[in-house]
Parts: sequence; structure tokens; C-alpha cells
Amino acid sequence: MDIADMADKFIEDQVLTSVMRIRAQGCVSEGPAVAKEKACEACGGLIPKARLKIVPGSTHCIQCATKQERERAGLFAQRDRRRINGELDDFLLIIS
Repeated sequence: MDIADMADKFIEDQVLTSVMRIRAQGCVSEGPAVAKEKACEACGGLIPKARLKIVPGSTHCIQCATKQERERAGLFAQRDRRRINGELDDFLLIIS
């Protein structure tokens, strides 16, 4: 199996996972035209109808989804970096 075959397999797995997630949420039967505002799981704010039309089954508002994606990618806000560095400094002082 070469790199192209592995890439094809990865993309196929991603598509199948997305299809199964959408089917599990029941969004296929409703369709995007029936999208209703609902609450964000993270902050409790309303998820706009436009987001629900574009991304059926969304459970997070745009701001919370962006924050979640940045955290998964290892990207943090400047204040988070300072906090994490401070915690690391405290830990290093304790063990030394």
C-alpha cells in the first residue's frame, strides 16, 4: 500500500464517519430547510438557523466550534499560553 492508497483510505473513512454521524443525528430526514435554532452545548447561546442549514446537526455555535477546533489543533489564545506556561513553571519548581 503506497501513500496515495493510504490517503484514499483516510478520505473514505472520514466521509463514512461523517455520513454515519449525520444519520445518527437524524438530520438526513429533516433536511436543511427545516433547521430550527437550538442551544449551543458549550455556552447555551442560540445556534443561528443559517449555521444549522449549512452544517446540519451542529451542536456548537460558531464561536464555541472555533474555540474547540483551535484547542484540538493545539492552538491557544495568548492568555491560555501564559496560564499554561505559569502552571508548567510552578510544576518545574515543585519537582526540582
